[in-house]
Amino acid sequence: MKIMNFVLSTTVMLAGNSVSDIDFGGGTAEVSINAGMFEQNSNGYHKDIAVLSSVLSQCAYNGQNLNNAYEKLGFDLENDVTLFGYAEQPNNADYNTNLINTTDDSLAFSLATRELDNTRLFVVTLRGTNLNSTSDILQDISIFGSDFYKDYSPTGFLNFFQKVSIGMSLYLDEHPEITESADNGTLKILITGHSLGGAGTNLLGAYFNTHDDNNYNGFSGNNAVNVMYSEKLDIPQNDIFVYSFACPNVYYGDTDFVDCDNVINVINESDLIPQVPDGQRFGQSVYFDKNDDNGFSAHYGYKYINAVENDIPDGVRYYGGAVDTRLTEQMFQQDSTEYHKDIAEVASALSSAAYNGKRQSGYYINSAYRQLGFTSDNIEIYGYPSENFSFSIASCEVGETTVLAVTLKGNSGKKDFYNQINRDFSQPFGNSLTNPNYYDFYIQVKNALDEYISAHDIINTAQNGKLKILISGHSIGGACAMILGTELNSSESVLKIPQEDVFVYTFGSPCVYSSAVDCPNVINIMNESDIVTLMPFGTKSGKTVTFDTGNFGMNCYEPKIYTENLPDTSIYTTYRQIILNNPYANFEVMENSSPIPEDRLKTLSDDEHTYIFLPSGNYKIKFSGSTDEFLELSAKDQKGFEKNYSNVSLTDGKTIEFDLENNEMFVTDVNGNNIMRILTDGTEKKIKKYSGSITVGTAVGMGAVIITGLSLLTKRRKKED
Repeated sequence: MKIMNFVLSTTVMLAGNSVSDIDFGGGTAEVSINAGMFEQNSNGYHKDIAVLSSVLSQCAYNGQNLNNAYEKLGFDLENDVTLFGYAEQPNNADYNTNLINTTDDSLAFSLATRELDNTRLFVVTLRGTNLNSTSDILQDISIFGSDFYKDYSPTGFLNFFQKVSIGMSLYLDEHPEITESADNGTLKILITGHSLGGAGTNLLGAYFNTHDDNNYNGFSGNNAVNVMYSEKLDIPQNDIFVYSFACPNVYYGDTDFVDCDNVINVINESDLIPQVPDGQRFGQSVYFDKNDDNGFSAHYGYKYINAVENDIPDGVRYYGGAVDTRLTEQMFQQDSTEYHKDIAEVASALSSAAYNGKRQSGYYINSAYRQLGFTSDNIEIYGYPSENFSFSIASCEVGETTVLAVTLKGNSGKKDFYNQINRDFSQPFGNSLTNPNYYDFYIQVKNALDEYISAHDIINTAQNGKLKILISGHSIGGACAMILGTELNSSESVLKIPQEDVFVYTFGSPCVYSSAVDCPNVINIMNESDIVTLMPFGTKSGKTVTFDTGNFGMNCYEPKIYTENLPDTSIYTTYRQIILNNPYANFEVMENSSPIPEDRLKTLSDDEHTYIFLPSGNYKIKFSGSTDEFLELSAKDQKGFEKNYSNVSLTDGKTIEFDLENNEMFVTDVNGNNIMRILTDGTEKKIKKYSGSITVGTAVGMGAVIITGLSLLTKRRKKED
């Protein structure tokens, strides 16, 4: 489609060797080109390559602009740049044979090559529709299908693809250094185009990615096309970068038959062209939305240039942001029982990407995996588009290590949260009890994981000591991740994998067990102001690392908050949870003998309970009676220590102090001295001589996550009793 020349000044900044003021016809852009750009994973979207590609695609509408761009990018115009179909350009191809006609100003494209350090780059840029060319217009509207591999593609798009393929074959004959670079593994290819050029780009990407599966007769009867790929350019997928912009649908069949993860289609959601004809594109799409009322104005190439610079985050994208993170073999050589921010970044990015946001189901998690280097044939998505109990499993090679990632999607909203979390622990699990909903989720994931392990020959990898597992999830997804991690640590696990090879990271997980469950390789990331992490009354396994955004409540629960506030250090937090049932008695929370101000207390009340949440520290709770009452109290921690108090007398004017740190209860005098020790049955034993604070019970050390519960029930008692 024709690109209108709007006055625009765009500045695109990229790392590396910069060139300035490339005129793309309506604006200028600053672009970089260097070898490091093409050492990135071709399966993922990369801003620096996207900017370079979008600018070349826009320059392609004018041969002079394109030549100027190539020259400023360091290409030798006289020897290494050839334009096809730009009839008025001096370096227009002179290949006017029965194979290809370059005299007509239609279906234009360019080929260029240059060295980048020890790498040779081969660039293919396809022009969009020239509205002055009847031939180009006919290609756009030729939507009737012609044979393309297993199904059909619009004939006009195929004509362009075939012309470019033949031109590439002829160009390679003139530039043997390209084939030599392919042979020695130093060749990188960049293919790009906008609109009609994007359609040809997409088909070329599919063509390259199927060269191991066929002899190309399904694509073209022309032998020159077949020879080019099968004999001249046998190049790995990760060395081919394909970026299309505003690409229409190019295929009438199912595109899942071929792995085209390295084909990146940048789409403006307001643009009408990518919605036609009724078909599919190869590869993956990366979206932005300019909210244009006029769908045709959304097609302008300069909007795509602006979008890749400003609107599409670089890195692993999730709904609401992106994380610039990557998988490395070294990160999984670290201790799985300790917190590591680099692993937490990958885990949180996946956990956040598990949510759909406004995109179609599974969009973000698929994109996140591929950005990290996973390929579509090793990615399995389960449960989507269901809002509940959705998860994914994927594996990839990272150096000599295989990383198996299991990502569990959390609950979809407040209603879902309360439906899942406000239940008693009644499902047996190990030596404890868990929520039956968490357990059902875990069983679904476990069964799917067993099937995945069998289908992808994961057991052999584990037996060879080459397997690392990363399990992650947010909210209820984190709760299930915790249970799954415990199961993988058990002797019943089909993998029999050592604990040090299993990394479990949860984000905003609620409490999972009724009593202590030991699983030291679980790392829980907790926003202290997130109420979800503190409910219901129960425990978590592993260690907890905290941060605090303030404003205690449900608004601190979003996955984006966790991804953006990961702690830098591995300072583990002991957290206590106190529940007061029908609290007739007045209470006051003390820290180091001083009352905690109400604005610092994290409390939640309903008709039956008051919840108090406290981090580690020297806390005591003082109860003061105004009438004769009985106090019933239970306390337990994650290490299995439990103490229950009953029939504790709380009369008018009497003060009871409960020491959370040591799980001891005393009667105190007006000066705060302990004068009576209270036993679990309510019996009071006089302390003959007060000698300061008394330390009895279980000490709490750093590195342990403790959740202590307090249950208070007061009963009226007549004085005559």
